Amino acid sequence: MHAVTPEERDQFEKLGFFTRLNLFSETELQAIRVAAENVHQRVVDAADRKSDEPGPGNPENASVGPVDQVDNQKYQEILGSTIKWEWDDDLRAVRSMEPVFQLDDHLAAVIDDPRLWKPCSDIIGCPTLSLFSDKLNVKRPGGAPFPWHQEGPYWAYGAEDLERVITLILYLDDASVENGCLWIIPGTHKYGPLESLKDRGTLGRLYTDVEQLEEKPIPMDLPAGSVGFFHRDIVHGSQTNRTEENRRAYLLAYQPAGLHQWRNGEQRDIKTNGSGQA
Repeated sequence: MHAVTPEERDQFEKLGFFTRLNLFSETELQAIRVAAENVHQRVVDAADRKSDEPGPGNPENASVGPVDQVDNQKYQEILGSTIKWEWDDDLRAVRSMEPVFQLDDHLAAVIDDPRLWKPCSDIIGCPTLSLFSDKLNVKRPGGAPFPWHQEGPYWAYGAEDLERVITLILYLDDASVENGCLWIIPGTHKYGPLESLKDRGTLGRLYTDVEQLEEKPIPMDLPAGSVGFFHRDIVHGSQTNRTEENRRAYLLAYQPAGLHQWRNGEQRDIKTNGSGQA
């Protein structure tokens, strides 16, 4: 059950991805959305309290770091998570937070769902896994794009077994071209790490120069509850959310059991006795 089919494995090897539609029911998704919104609000509240109360104030203030600006992007460490704020200050919204499962038990339970980890286990050929990274993307209306990039070069600094890291995206909302769904360039995983941009400031080294690629991008416009499984080196990115609705997603990356998480160096093995329900 949940095992990768021969067709999925073949597509993963040739194109660097495969998808499964409607893995999660609307009832399950609603519970995950509530968890995502609770975490988002907790982070925003903690940041606001820190700004209003520069002294000791609330105990959570100690878990809120200063805002760091790199090129046009703003980062902040809050409650054990690296927060990337939206470019537009008027949105007062998080673009992404990583890691995040430690802030909500429901999100932590999603990590152990065999509908997510079992296909990854099959692909990397390891029966037991641990968490490499988890990230919540909260793309509000007007949310900014994310340039073309690969995860491999980004993760190389800190991964203990990069060759056996696999990533996935669980859409919490219907994803469309209009609301900034993920785009991928199939087959680009075969090239390994590609050249980065040379003229994009400090962060340019994390963005992929796609001008020389012959492959064409395709949108991952999938219904809520669907999951895309990806090779770490497939080139991907997203565009602006041009709608009035949210486009939220939960991204997970798995690795063999016993290894440490990328961001915090802690170990979090997957519980394999999950029921398949989030």
